[in-house]
Amino acid sequence: MPANDSDDISADIAPAVGSIEGSVKPEDIIFISKPPQGTNKPDTLDIVSLSEETGEQGPAFKLSRTSVPNSSQWQPLLGEFLIEELPQYLKSGPSRHIHVVVSTGSGTGLSLKFYNSILQPLLESWGIRPLDPTAGLAERSKPSTYNLVITQDANSVRDFARNLGQTTQDTVQHTVVLLSGDGGVIEMLNGKAPVEGSDAGAHLPLVAILPLGTGNALFYSLHKTAKTAAGYPQPSGLVQSLRTLFKGRAAPLPSFKAEFSPGSRIISYTSPEEGDSSSAAEAESHADAVSHLYGAIVASYGFHSQLVWESDTPEYRKHGAKRFGMVAQELLKESHAYNAAVELARKDGSHRQKLDRDRHAYILTTMVSNLEKTFTISPSSKPLDGKLRLVHFGAVNGEKTMEIMMQAYGGGKHVEMKWTAEDGTEEKVGYDEAEVVKITTREEDARWRKVCIDGTIVELPQGGNMTVKTEDKPHLQVLVDKSVAG
Repeated sequence: MPANDSDDISADIAPAVGSIEGSVKPEDIIFISKPPQGTNKPDTLDIVSLSEETGEQGPAFKLSRTSVPNSSQWQPLLGEFLIEELPQYLKSGPSRHIHVVVSTGSGTGLSLKFYNSILQPLLESWGIRPLDPTAGLAERSKPSTYNLVITQDANSVRDFARNLGQTTQDTVQHTVVLLSGDGGVIEMLNGKAPVEGSDAGAHLPLVAILPLGTGNALFYSLHKTAKTAAGYPQPSGLVQSLRTLFKGRAAPLPSFKAEFSPGSRIISYTSPEEGDSSSAAEAESHADAVSHLYGAIVASYGFHSQLVWESDTPEYRKHGAKRFGMVAQELLKESHAYNAAVELARKDGSHRQKLDRDRHAYILTTMVSNLEKTFTISPSSKPLDGKLRLVHFGAVNGEKTMEIMMQAYGGGKHVEMKWTAEDGTEEKVGYDEAEVVKITTREEDARWRKVCIDGTIVELPQGGNMTVKTEDKPHLQVLVDKSVAG
């Protein structure tokens, strides 16, 4: 490996010597490197790969290094995978600080395991080591180091982001390797201190996402068009993220701003005890006033927001992505018709349009294509295109809602769906592009007044509204595959 003391460090990486056909799958390759000069293996290549297995104890990860002769048969792979030195965004120094943030509560809790077994030895193979937890701010400028942050509670990532710009000079750039789901990115987006000045874009924090959440909508959407070498299978999300970490490109992250009417509150839902009828009081104790939030994925009202809110309990979260299906079954039985007015417009107020219905099942604005790897909510959305799209349909029964959702798993075919309602009217899934979307709720029961902004639940007051607008300037940079950033 490229680090000078690679022989010692690579002991953490399981060696496998032999032909690639017998030891490494091309889709598992992270990168290929050449041994450092002065070693006793000058004519070899090191192929570093990640294999993933699911057993009774849950997912297992294995990092391997396969040494092969540097012969012509490997040339087709070198253009895709060869790394001769670290990218600048992973080199710490006085002008750039590197941070690794491990979100322990994301998904099913695999982030710390992945850091300990994969990311830490992988970084050490390049001579990059974590600073001591007691290290001062000045030590973050040391070469080949990073600041390790292991989250302690739900506020850790936002607190980290808030302190990022306040504790360093404006000339310092930050790379944040985030082992998290979508929530970690959104906490960064909302916690980050504003960057002012004509060159503000150059000093925005750069986030590298290692997708260890539940849906990982942002990561899979950003990498949906990532290209692989001809003839090779697509890698897993984690392999792709590590490829991007070492060979990616920075790009501005498109975002939106969701503004709420006075009286709106962020709700942290906790499930009341069996037989306890004080669910409203329980939610009240976890409510915080809010005027706006930034997002990069979705702002929704109706079935989607209800599903996110009612599945976000410790009991359900331990089931990972399966929890959504469990809660969905109950919501589909109720098939509540949400009473709301929905308006679309451009930022200058032109092209104003109001949906011609006041009962809705599904209202979702999005800046991404996928809510899960195989769930395509907005097939026209492209990585980094910065466009806000609205997916919506009127009140239908649970069977029809499920049919529509299943078509989203078919590459986004739901946006082409049309049907005849019981009263003979023609209905369809609406799919519109807009710069501004305003949703005004007319529900009396607080249960049906929840909106979702990238996983954060906000309760609107009676007659309250949410207005979603695309942001003109980015707040973060994100690392994407070189084929995506162009």
